[in-house]
Formats: sequence, structure tokens, C-alpha cells
Amino acid sequence: MIVQKIERINTLKTRIDELSKFNEWDSAFFAKVKLDFTYNTNKLEGNTLSYGQTIKLLKDFVAPKNAAPGELLDLINHQNVLDSVFENYKSENLSEVNIKELHKELMKSLAQWNDDGLYSPGQYKAFENMTVRGSGKIHQYLEPSAVGAAMQILIADTNAQLEKKDTHDINNHPITIATRFHQDFLNRIHPFSDGNGRVGRLLTNLILLKEGYPPIFIKDVDRDEYLKRFEQSDESIIPMLDFLADRLIESLEVKLEFVRSR
Repeated sequence: MIVQKIERINTLKTRIDELSKFNEWDSAFFAKVKLDFTYNTNKLEGNTLSYGQTIKLLKDFVAPKNAAPGELLDLINHQNVLDSVFENYKSENLSEVNIKELHKELMKSLAQWNDDGLYSPGQYKAFENMTVRGSGKIHQYLEPSAVGAAMQILIADTNAQLEKKDTHDINNHPITIATRFHQDFLNRIHPFSDGNGRVGRLLTNLILLKEGYPPIFIKDVDRDEYLKRFEQSDESIIPMLDFLADRLIESLEVKLEFVRSR
């Protein structure tokens, strides 16, 4: 199935490139992509605002009554970071400095943090972190003392892989490279005390954007399956690659439809 999905991704990308040679992004489509990404990635983290409320907040600056300040700041800060990422993605390098700066801007408000004592925007974690799988199994992430070296290796390996990318080779296709980064960052290292999911998905999409692909969205309806794929991908990235390839196909189909309509 992975082979067929990679072929589908390549076909869709070729069609889009042929139809939009001189205009990679339309401003209206660009605005919708940023709004959808901000809504969906924060929804995965438990944000309770509806899509309509998110639009009102980010476009009309109208906050719903009784909304938690942290939830509002999650959306506002994420949208501001996205503005910068989408404006500079061609020149933005994958580096420790840029990753820490992105986290710093995304998580700069104290109200966003689940634990005030862990407040450390732009800094790697100082305490161990873990999660409980859907199966009930405890999954421990990399110990804090090893994070710096692990991130340096991950960044160097990812950049090296991108230099040798090949859309006709599954192992070196951009979606495979992005998935490897996604898995190492989120499923193994989990480098920050909070905000890892949002930062990890932003960076995964930065990789795709730099290679000419639209960002992928993981919708709330796919949340359980997404979390399940983490556990299934402990030994191999194939289950997560299969999931993210589907999401990229969805985004490519949306963009192709939009380009055709213009």
C-alpha cells in the first residue's frame, strides 16, 4: 500500500506543479491553510474552541465568553508562529537555534503551560517526561541529559537525508524523511517540557513546505488513530508513514482542486 500511496503523492504533486508554475501559493488558500492548521493541531492537544470560534478569534479578534486564557493564547501564538514559518520557510533551516526559537515563540505565555513549574519556553526539558499509551503501557521519552546530543544528530541526519531526497525511492522520499523526523522528535526524544506535539507537527510541515508540498492536517476525527500509530511505530516507521501519507494525499487533493478552480 505504501508504494501506491507514494505514487499517488507523486502524481498529485506533478499535476499541481504543472498548473501553478508561477504561483506556488494563492493568498486566499494560504490564509485558509494557516487557519485550518492552527485549529486542527491545537484541537489534538485538547483545545475546546470550535472551528467557528477559532475563525472569530483569529480573523475578527473576538474571543468567546468564558474561554480559558491558555486556550486563546495557544491559538494566537500558533497563528503568529505560522505567519513567520510560511513567510520564511524557503530560507528557514532546520537547526537547534531555529527549533528553540520556534518553541519559545509558540509557548511564550505562562497560561499555556499545564504546570507553571515547568515553564521554560525555548529550552530543552530539565525533567523526565512520559506518556500513557492507549493500551495502558507507560512510554518513557529520552532522558533530559541526552536531549541535546540527540537533537544535534536528528537535525544533521534529517538535513543530510534531504540533500539526497528522491521522490522515486520510498526510503528517500520527502514524506518518509518528514515521518522519520516526526517519529524521532515526538516518539523518542520529546525534547521540551510542554508543546512538543505542536512544535513537532510544525517542523514536520516545515520539511514538507521546503520540498514544495502543502502542509498536512491531522483532524480531531483521526486523533485516536494518530495516537495508536505512535505505539505501532515503536519498531518501524511504516505505520506512521502510512498514516501521514494519507494525510498528505488529502492535502494535495485539496490543493489540486483549488488550483484547478482558479
